[in-house]
Parts: sequence; C-alpha cells; structure tokens
Amino acid sequence: MIKNDYSRKVTACRVCGHRKFHSYLDLGLIPLVNRYVEPDDNRVEPRFPLRIQKCNQCHLSMLDLVVDPGVLYANYAYQSSISRTFQEHCGRLAEQAVKLYPNRSLTVWEIASNDGCMALEFQRRGAKVVGIEPAANLAALARSRGVNSVAEFWSEKVAQKLSLNHPAPDLIVATNVFAHVDNLLDFLAGVRAVLPDHGRLIVEVPYLVSFIQKTEFDTAYHEHLSYFLLYPIREVARRAGLELIDVDLLQIHGGSIRVHIGKGKPGSMVQKLLLEEERLGFYDDKIYDEFSKHVQQIREELVSFVTALKQRGRTISAFGASAKGNVLLNYCHLSAETFEYVVDDTLSKQGKFYPGLRLPIVSRDALIGSPTDYLVILAWNFYDEIKKSLAGYISGGGRLVCPLPTLRID
Repeated sequence: MIKNDYSRKVTACRVCGHRKFHSYLDLGLIPLVNRYVEPDDNRVEPRFPLRIQKCNQCHLSMLDLVVDPGVLYANYAYQSSISRTFQEHCGRLAEQAVKLYPNRSLTVWEIASNDGCMALEFQRRGAKVVGIEPAANLAALARSRGVNSVAEFWSEKVAQKLSLNHPAPDLIVATNVFAHVDNLLDFLAGVRAVLPDHGRLIVEVPYLVSFIQKTEFDTAYHEHLSYFLLYPIREVARRAGLELIDVDLLQIHGGSIRVHIGKGKPGSMVQKLLLEEERLGFYDDKIYDEFSKHVQQIREELVSFVTALKQRGRTISAFGASAKGNVLLNYCHLSAETFEYVVDDTLSKQGKFYPGLRLPIVSRDALIGSPTDYLVILAWNFYDEIKKSLAGYISGGGRLVCPLPTLRID
C-alpha cells in the first residue's frame, strides 16, 4: 500500500536544481524500516517505492521520492549508543576535533544528536554541548544522560532561534544526518548563520564510492534521501556561501567520508579525492548500471542459499533488527516463515515486530533457550563486534551468515 499523502515525487536535484536524472536502482515497495510494529497492531503497513536516481549535472544520487519527515522521525527507534564500535568512533572524532582548537574551551552544537552518544564524548573532553534532535523520545533520553538537548529539526530558523540563548559554536557536528536532509541549502544556511569565521561544520556521510564498490544497497532506505560523492558536497557548500576545507576516508558504516566545511580554503585532499572519483567513473552512468545488475545477482544468491537451508530442515534466525536488514529481507522477499526470530540488543525494539515481515524481535536469551542452526547477521557493518559477542552461540555449533558485501558463512 502506498500512502501518497505522506510522500512527494522528486523532480529537481536538491543540490543544483537540475531536472534530468539517470535512474539505476529499484528495490521495490519497502515499508518504513524504523517503524517497529506492536504485537497487537494489525493495520496494513504503508509501503513506498525505494528507487535511486543520479543527477546528470552534479552527480548527486538521491531517492526519487521523499516521505514526510514527521512520519519518519516522530518516534525513532535507532539508538547510537547500542554499538560499542560507534561509541569508540565518536570518541576518536571528539578527540581529533578538540585538537583543532588547542587551549580553547569549545562550544559544540550537534545536529541529530540522537541519544547523546557523540555529545557525551565531547563533554568528557571539556566541551559545552547543545544537541539538536528531531525525535522527541531520543532528545529526552539524551537529557536524562546529562546532555542539553532540544527536540527540533535543524533549519536556518531553528539555528537563529538557538543563537539567542546559546553561545556561538566553534564546531557544529552532524554525523549520519546530512543524507537525511531534503533542503540542503536551508540546512547549510543555518550553519552559515551561526558559525564564526574560525568555526567548522564536521559532516560524516556514507560514501557513494563504497556504496557502489561494496554493493551496499541495503543502506538505501527512505530516511536516506541522498547518496554522496564528494563533488555534490562541494557544490552545495559553495552554493550556501561555504567551502569544503578537508575530507577523510573512514571505515565506519561500510565506508564513509568526514568532511570539514567552513569559511577557509580547500586542502589538497579535497582535489585528490575529486580526481579519484572521476578516474573511477563515478561521473558517468556505466558504473551505476553495472551495480544494479550486481544487486540482482546478490539477491538471487542469498535467496537460493536460504531456500536450500530450509529444504534441508535447518532452522534460521537473524541478528540485528536494523534498517539495512529490513531493506535486505524485504527486497529479497524473504518472509517471516523463513526465520524463527530476530535478535536485537535495543530494549525498545524487543517484544515488537520487524516492519513488513512481522518477524518477532527478541533478546539474546533466545539464542540460549531456542538456538537456531544458522544466524544471519543483518547489521553486517558491525560484524566483527557482533561475532565476538556470540562466542557462546558459535561454540554450541551455531553458524553465522554474513550476507554482504559478499555472502560468507563462519
């Protein structure tokens, strides 16, 4: 079922305004992957097309449809602090960031601050932090942990309002949110309105080069409106009166980039990475069409493998009721009959059902009381961390299945 009153078609690029696109990925009708279902809720879940197209001018990849953010984020389930890997990543970012301003007591504003995971790392290093988080439940959770958080969608208007009651930020940090933003120019206008000349905006986003090269199609979902190369980030920064100053390549989330935006001059790494994107063919269409064919092959391989296990009488469960896992299973049309349950460590997810599949979400106790023969790790971007934590399950004869970037069994 498609709820057209909750979505709109994208007809112009949100970076450059161009109206011609190259469509290259269609994952079908997918439910809202972070809308976990209560056991007694029998309503039909809305499903929306999940398709990606590339702007022919600035090479931004984007969904061809935008779902109302009020529907997506009113009560958001993802909590940053669940992953130790991400906690450690936040600590490293904070440590590096404070070194940009030695001997200065930093003021940091964090956009999409979630449950306060990143903010707490900055606070431990002496910074004063303001969190701006659209999900009221997560803003409240962050406040309970000692982080000054306001429940707002970041915009130029909100930035100006916050500036009336808070000191100007030396740093604005936005990890894993820039790809969620429809109006990028308004987002950056808010940054420009409050950022002093010495200040920086630090943005982290999944990198489209990794998305394509590692076939990470399951990281496409309705919250992720844009899929970034460095080129369109530079273009939108310049249109907002800012400059792309620096960039780092990261391993987190299957491959990301961290960019520094401000009022300075671009460093050598920026031009180096732009040239590499062009050399690899990311400003043409061919690489995207080949990617789409590879995605279809992966689906066929995973479905064939799981079907064969079931035919042999093997039992299967899943680990990590993540957004990416939901996209993968729905795209592959794997039903709840395929799996016994999905394990997740997030307490607020336990006892609910996975969107679309209606697969029960349980705690790790299920792996002790009712272990299955195979466990598909849906949160594969934290595979090594999860594998270490499942030593008991593995020693009891359980097998792990990592579905992406390539299918493997441990």
